[in-house]
Amino acid sequence: MDRNFQRLLDTLVALPRNGWISTPQLHQRLAAKGHEVTARTVQRDLENLATVYPIECDQRSRPFGWRWGKNAQRLSLPDMDWPEAVSFQMLATYLEGVLPSSVLETLQPYVEEARRKLAQHFQNLPLRRWPERVRIIPPGPSLVAHRVPKAVHAATTEAVLLGQQLSILYRGFEKPDAKRYIVSPLGLVQSGSGFYLPVRFQGHQDVRTIKLHRVLRAELLETPAEMQDFDLSEWIDSGALGFGGNERIRLVARFYEGAGEWVQEAPLSEDQEVVREGAGTHRATATVLLTVQLKRWLLGLGWKVEVLAPSELREEMARSLRAAAARYESPEKRRISAAPQEA
Repeated sequence: MDRNFQRLLDTLVALPRNGWISTPQLHQRLAAKGHEVTARTVQRDLENLATVYPIECDQRSRPFGWRWGKNAQRLSLPDMDWPEAVSFQMLATYLEGVLPSSVLETLQPYVEEARRKLAQHFQNLPLRRWPERVRIIPPGPSLVAHRVPKAVHAATTEAVLLGQQLSILYRGFEKPDAKRYIVSPLGLVQSGSGFYLPVRFQGHQDVRTIKLHRVLRAELLETPAEMQDFDLSEWIDSGALGFGGNERIRLVARFYEGAGEWVQEAPLSEDQEVVREGAGTHRATATVLLTVQLKRWLLGLGWKVEVLAPSELREEMARSLRAAAARYESPEKRRISAAPQEA
């Protein structure tokens, strides 16, 4: 086999379909894969490949940018088989409305190939009609995903991948003006329809969180990111995003109206114990992390659950539910309950 074959194949795979990748960036990616070549060799490879494949070159500024042509078919080695085709169909259905359009556009060539595969090559298989017979329902309401510019998404993912800094134009929540910052992105976290970046701002060592959809512009810098002593999993578990938690509790809760069947189907923990106390009533005991997600889930069950222990959590749930009930009282009843009582 030609010793250059793998390098040329990795070059083709690294080319984006949206946005551009410069020769130095591509050279860095190939070096990370173990290809010891010069930037000039990479440039020459690209020029030769562009004579055979639908590759575009942006020569308006140096270094030149490269990408696949708009209508270029996805390079697939080996070819997509039917389980993969069905999986991409389902993936596209599930992610619509969850991920930003920039991410969906990245997946679009795979989805289109899946549709062609099912329509052209598996016409006689009942499986071809799978997308018409399967539905995926999200656990919560269908929220409108924030729009993230393609260029911002591309620069951000590149910075996280390569461990480099970003120059961003960022507008904070309800702020009239955007400001320019230089940040070191430390990771990328998706929660629901939103993307979050833990970052270190230039000149600061503390880790802060920014929302990707509030980044108006992003430019990849050559300087390395300040990623020392950062663990993404530990950061999430510490509760930085309102998730995670370090305190373990022994949760005891009574479920009503058949809600106990849910925790039997999907246990809260490995040591969960459920006792049937009556028709539609169950008592569950489980060791769990005390997190914001847990509290939101318990509150979401409303009158179908009663927290019995620990007592601190029971009181917190009771206060929240009393406050919620007060919101629904009539204005007249509110005035009466708020009036001072006579001695």
